Amino acid sequence: MLQTRNNGAGPYGAGVTPRLAIATKPSPAPITTPDTKLGGQPVWLAAPAWPLDRVSGEPMRFIGQFRVPGAGVRLAYLFITDEDGDATTAEPFGGRNALIVQPDGRVPAGIEVTATATGPTLCTRGRSWNEYVPVELLGEHVELAPAQEAALDADIAYDDAFRRGEPSQLPDGGEYPCSYVGGRARYPQAHLPLPLDESWDFFLQLEDGEGWDGEPYALNFGGGYGFLFLSADDREGAFFWDCS
Repeated sequence: MLQTRNNGAGPYGAGVTPRLAIATKPSPAPITTPDTKLGGQPVWLAAPAWPLDRVSGEPMRFIGQFRVPGAGVRLAYLFITDEDGDATTAEPFGGRNALIVQPDGRVPAGIEVTATATGPTLCTRGRSWNEYVPVELLGEHVELAPAQEAALDADIAYDDAFRRGEPSQLPDGGEYPCSYVGGRARYPQAHLPLPLDESWDFFLQLEDGEGWDGEPYALNFGGGYGFLFLSADDREGAFFWDCS
């Protein structure tokens, strides 16, 4: 299903419509096409621009690439310093994560990049908790069932009312995918202000995982979610994560 980019929607709006869930499955071979995926190595659409951690100077870990809706083929590449849930990696402009957009993108301010094309990547756990194995997952965009859409929108409406200081009935708690492109974000701590301003449009929400007991990847957001944003001109990205 085609998605539409709604420039200027802001972080509380729907920067892309409609909302589509991200369903993943293991890839039997390296993915070398410009499709949504988690893990593996980036499929660069311009010169490689691998971001370096501001603290250590080491390459960040590649988490995944995501198709940016609009004319032409464009990707947003997510990188996070490999610190397993260290809260400093959650900040959108702290130099410990980066969302790189190609082609015709801008490297975020304060981010140093290297022309290296490959580097550390997303993992799952191996036979033991402390063993990490690189993983590559193809991401498919899937329509949500009407009941899932309704449950997610009900939770978002409840959070909206909470921020306005209005009493509201707590939703019944229906189930829905927590990794998706488009629609509105479900921020886990509605009582806190967002760490970025209205110039950033919500793009994508990504659920964390332990990489254990059937979970396909290990990515520590403190039991919460990562949030990807695009600038109004679609040339720059931002990211933060928040625990639930």
